[in-house]
Amino acid sequence: MMQHKKPSFLLLFLLISFGSIAAVAFTPALPEIGVFFNVNAKVAGLTITLFLVGYAVGQLLYGPLANRFGRKIVLYIGIGLEVVASLLCVVAAPLHAFWLLVLARLLMALGASVGLKMSFTLVADSYTQEESRKIISHLMIAFAITPALGVAIGGFLVEHFAWTSTFYFMAAYGLVILALTQRLSETAKSLDYDALKPPKIYAKYKATLARIELPIAALLMGIGTSFVYVFASLAPFIGMQTIGLSPAQYGMWNLLPVIGVIVGSQFSAYLSQAISPMKAIAIGIGIMLIGVLIMGTAFLSGVITALFLFLPLLIIYIGLGFIYPSASGIATAKIEDKSNASAMMSFINMGLTTLIVLVLGFVQVGAEILLPLVYCFLVGGAGVFALILMNRS
Repeated sequence: MMQHKKPSFLLLFLLISFGSIAAVAFTPALPEIGVFFNVNAKVAGLTITLFLVGYAVGQLLYGPLANRFGRKIVLYIGIGLEVVASLLCVVAAPLHAFWLLVLARLLMALGASVGLKMSFTLVADSYTQEESRKIISHLMIAFAITPALGVAIGGFLVEHFAWTSTFYFMAAYGLVILALTQRLSETAKSLDYDALKPPKIYAKYKATLARIELPIAALLMGIGTSFVYVFASLAPFIGMQTIGLSPAQYGMWNLLPVIGVIVGSQFSAYLSQAISPMKAIAIGIGIMLIGVLIMGTAFLSGVITALFLFLPLLIIYIGLGFIYPSASGIATAKIEDKSNASAMMSFINMGLTTLIVLVLGFVQVGAEILLPLVYCFLVGGAGVFALILMNRS
């Protein structure tokens, strides 16, 4: 029906990181936002928690929409919503309305969630399973570089301008992706004019869960994503309040873990034809365990420094570079409806992350103790899901 042309790597690179950079670019401003609106750290953390709720729910919305209207129109909708919501976050400051900031963050998430879902859909539309694994391995660089750069830029903006400048930055980021989307060729091979009918939506999503590999692999991805967002929720307070880093210093330290995903994703891509996806996942979990043990040993011994906050994350990110491409390939490999499959995969991924971050809000333990403890729990969960997948293969 439509001319099929592979999407540019630059667009995929920016899309896959759209939601994650929107989630964390403002985090150096969290302590300042708390002071500005006179709310405590837990309440200020709602700006992350509700973002994750919207991010998870958004994954399911874009699957049927992409099947009905095509990939390109859906990208316009999501990106446009993110830009408008970013500007609403700015408006919350002069109105001194924390409720508006939280609401705008929710809308921002619903818009930015189009990036994660559609990047996997575009890859699944355009490449074979083996090619997809390699492409996603390279895209994992974006998983580290752009959010970390976003935090670094956010730290610079917070230190030299008002905290609202971080949301101007996110509006500009969305406009850049919007400009690149205009050059995208439609990758949907056909349109399903009944895709938005509730019975069909239910049937399609139910079908994606018929193969147990998808939910289990998506839960494994959710464990990996949780490492990132748990850090985004707790680390600003450890770094700036416990260790004493300035927002700019905190942002610069966030660049260190970038090395981890670059190394992990490149090794994963290089080994993609030499080792099986399950072996790659096992290697990734082993590497993450090393990082978790280093952080836990240091923090629980009272050695809480910037080096022991960020170096273990670098190691953990190396492990994630092995896990993400393999798990995503396993999840969607044997399902024909790639749009709804990737939407369900992303929903489970972000849904688990949201649940974990929500639970953290009720735990009355200092961030410097809670972070390594949660990380121990996460690496154990990754091992459990990997064993289930191994028994299915």
